[in-house]
Amino acid sequence: MTETVKTDVLIFGGGVAGLWLLNRLRNAGYQAWLFEQDRLGTGQSIASQGMIHGGIKYALGGKLTTATTTIADMPAHWKKCLAGEGDVDLRGCNLLSKDYYMWPRNSIRSRLNAFLGSKALEAKVSTVEKADYPDFFKDRISGPLYRLQDIVLDVPSLLSTLSNAQAENIFSIDWQQARLVPDTQGGIECLEFNNGQRIQAQQYVFTCGAGAEALMKDFDLPITTMQRRPLRMVMVRHTINEPLYVHCVSDRLSMTPEVTITSHKNAAGEPVWYLGGEIAEQGIHQTDEELIKAAQAKLREMFPWCDLENASWATLAIDRAEEKQAGGKRPDDISIAQNNNLMVCWPTKLTLAPNLANQVLARMQDSGLTAGSETPVQAPVFLQHPQVAATPWEQL
Repeated sequence: MTETVKTDVLIFGGGVAGLWLLNRLRNAGYQAWLFEQDRLGTGQSIASQGMIHGGIKYALGGKLTTATTTIADMPAHWKKCLAGEGDVDLRGCNLLSKDYYMWPRNSIRSRLNAFLGSKALEAKVSTVEKADYPDFFKDRISGPLYRLQDIVLDVPSLLSTLSNAQAENIFSIDWQQARLVPDTQGGIECLEFNNGQRIQAQQYVFTCGAGAEALMKDFDLPITTMQRRPLRMVMVRHTINEPLYVHCVSDRLSMTPEVTITSHKNAAGEPVWYLGGEIAEQGIHQTDEELIKAAQAKLREMFPWCDLENASWATLAIDRAEEKQAGGKRPDDISIAQNNNLMVCWPTKLTLAPNLANQVLARMQDSGLTAGSETPVQAPVFLQHPQVAATPWEQL
């Protein structure tokens, strides 16, 4: 006999966006559960550099874009949460760096790009005095060097903090053993398992990145179209002890830093640089060997004092899944496509996960779905709980 359990919200996708939303909804009193088909964070989240940035990378050249103004206040929001004073408690999350830097190197044009960007966001950017340079740069560059309001989080720690707070409400799902049943209005009637058990929610939310495309196709949910903007990141395992968190500004008039570098450690405690920015965007047109050679040449040029002779190198392909934009451009803000009781969501970047959750919550409240509308129930006991994904550089 079919058994149906009713709840308020079902979330599909266990990256940072879905886990943040789950915490927000539960904190607001909603009965919400999250389902993930793989390990938590698999895909875009675990591949993130962990930067919580305020938009300076979109203001190079001095032009304030919609993306810049949308994201400008997000570091302050995250810092409150890290202190246990925000809408989600992130105490216990590992902060890799409380500072992020912007280095225009030595060309007049790159210095102009950085200077104009710093003026566009003047209240959030400061010039670093030479005596205060981080160890990696001290006595090695002539400057200037800018300190941003940005911070860098350890993404596995972030995923663990978010999931540990709601461990009893996060479940693994095998789509060979379950399916979403469409209703007649273009939404979802229920989540149905092969054993006959069903879960029926008032609201269904996809936060599963590229996985949303497969769900919409497989279950004939005609709600929106998706685009993919690929990246090819570079990972460098080395023996340099001084951590590095910096945007290296290009000589060209570009909206993206030439190279964006964050520092991490693998399980053995070995340091790893993770390279994004223009080099990762251009890398989609190169072979692994070509991209690694380009990265090696670029780092030798920028940091001639670094010994990378015995470093290990690898690349990582990432698809940034987003709501389709005209010309395939980068979205300026989060995206929510809605049809009946289904929302398909993309945060577009790690920094905006809180903004996405706030907007989902607002839409639910506007539609009349109030917290506590369903009596608390226990999830089906046959469901298992997923673990956090391993970082890409563990295989380096």
